[in-house]
Amino acid sequence: MSIVEVETWLIAAGKQEEHDEMIRKWVAFLEENQELFEGWRSVRYYRQVGIPDGQPTGRYVMMFEYESMEARNAYKERRKDFAGPYVAYKNVDPYQFFDQASVTVEAWETREEALWFTFPPTHRTAVAEITT
Repeated sequence: MSIVEVETWLIAAGKQEEHDEMIRKWVAFLEENQELFEGWRSVRYYRQVGIPDGQPTGRYVMMFEYESMEARNAYKERRKDFAGPYVAYKNVDPYQFFDQASVTVEAWETREEALWFTFPPTHRTAVAEITT
């Protein structure tokens, strides 16, 4: 059963440009070093907006989908000290531009995937879609 770890944050004051650039570098690192991320299924990045006006709230969201909680925990254990092959990861870790007090982390497990529904491409109007 896959899980989705949902992290949210505000950007540290005055660090918007650095944050945005580091997120791009981080994703490029993921793409170039996929072997370091065994157990990952996907990563999704969002900017939170208000309803119904769609105006940015200042909060950002990253959804990490893992094959299982065990896969997530094994990855976190491998990376915990940023040692070995994860030394380079520390250089692209965007957390340095987060307001640390604002960070939240939750995990969500998949439920009854047979009940999931995805609209055909010609019908997509959703603000966000999560698929596994």
